[in-house]
Amino acid sequence: MSQAIVEYLAKGRSPFPKSDEDAVLAFAAGEEPEALLARVKALTEEMMSIKVDWSTKTLSEGGREAQRIMAERHPELGENALEALYWMFTYNWR
Repeated sequence: MSQAIVEYLAKGRSPFPKSDEDAVLAFAAGEEPEALLARVKALTEEMMSIKVDWSTKTLSEGGREAQRIMAERHPELGENALEALYWMFTYNWR
């Protein structure tokens, strides 16, 4: 799951986060690609739905708070996925 999130967001391949469905489908190789893609999309949407009190936080602080919440909710996610989610979150809120 963690690498699928990295692939979906194109972390390390793009200067900005993208929604690269084809990369996830190619990465799935043998697994259920549509189910994996649906799960990745759900996790990225969940990250973007986290409410942050922007009156008390900088962009970086708010992103780290959202990242911490996702780490608590989804302990199965690796650091690479959490960093990709942070990258997406802060890019979209800037």
